[in-house]
Amino acid sequence: MMRYETIIIGGGITGLATAFSLANKGAGKVVVLERNYLGSGSTFRSAGGIRASFTSKEHIALMKRSIELWGKLASELSIKYARSGYLWLSSTEKGFEKLKAYMKLHNESGVPTRIVEEDFVKQVAPHVDTSRLVGALFDPLAGKASPFDTIYKLYAAARSLGVEFRTEENVEEIITHQSVVQGVRTSNQRLEAENVVVATGAYVHELLKPLSVDPHVEPIPHYAAITEEFGRLFDPLIIDFESGAYAVQTFHGNVIMGVETPEKPYSSLEVSIKFLYKVVKEWSKWLPWLPEVNILRHWPGYYEVTPDHHPVLGPVNKYEGLYVATGFSGHGFMMGPVTGEIIANWILRGDPGIPEARNLTLERFESGKLIQELAVIG
Repeated sequence: MMRYETIIIGGGITGLATAFSLANKGAGKVVVLERNYLGSGSTFRSAGGIRASFTSKEHIALMKRSIELWGKLASELSIKYARSGYLWLSSTEKGFEKLKAYMKLHNESGVPTRIVEEDFVKQVAPHVDTSRLVGALFDPLAGKASPFDTIYKLYAAARSLGVEFRTEENVEEIITHQSVVQGVRTSNQRLEAENVVVATGAYVHELLKPLSVDPHVEPIPHYAAITEEFGRLFDPLIIDFESGAYAVQTFHGNVIMGVETPEKPYSSLEVSIKFLYKVVKEWSKWLPWLPEVNILRHWPGYYEVTPDHHPVLGPVNKYEGLYVATGFSGHGFMMGPVTGEIIANWILRGDPGIPEARNLTLERFESGKLIQELAVIG
């Protein structure tokens, strides 16, 4: 029977970043278990955006640190990452006033967003039609990274540090005894460990429900579409403030677009013609050339949404040695590096290292201390 210090369930960016952080800190034997292939859940369905321009102190504090870590990972592991900014576009006076309020909140928290003029928009996004622009907000800390490149290089780095990876191995049960974690039972065997980290998204209930733990997560389908390749169209990830639609040009020149469409929790992941119609309609207002281009494909994925659109992080108090990192509500990719650091710190030191992270444990739902986040897109 194999024994580890830590078993991580989930091979997306959350699981890999946690494994990498633990290994970097000399945390003993670590194994990552993935029921499919690495990145096969929400990570490879992500657009790759990274920002700190949120509206809660918790999101802002964690993402400021995550952006620092993104820069470090890009330098050390040669991950494709660019601090190219986020550009929020508003076509109404009401929306522009809200962006001004967001800027004030950001600046008070150390995020240097600023209102920009039309000339600046044309400079960083030369192929965006500004004829309907009322106002714009720019986040210079924000940027983008390649989800595929990130997973491959985190995997290689963590493996070189001794982390073991097991793909196509489904965890069927988290084993406990007298409220203490003992390990897991997979489709192949039983594995023992002092700590178990549940870093899954849509399937978190399958693991925690038998332990009478409610993660307060609902998987809700969202969609993205990708166009053919182009030369430089716009540098920052751009957001239509009124609809919450986003568009980002990848490192290869394709444009990935997303917009929210009404879906019920736990709906099956299927392609959606209504999404394609809506996303093209919304972005044609800013990109009038869009109806003439080729959309190569579109895909569904889950936003694992909590009632307050904040993640669930940290220890599960009912069980010694059990930790969760889930419910990112569409922000899991950008929060990957800081989540890995926080969970590793919690395991090794009993403290997340960032005070605001203590507000994101499961206990907030029991105490009713939910945290409001206004700036949710996609």
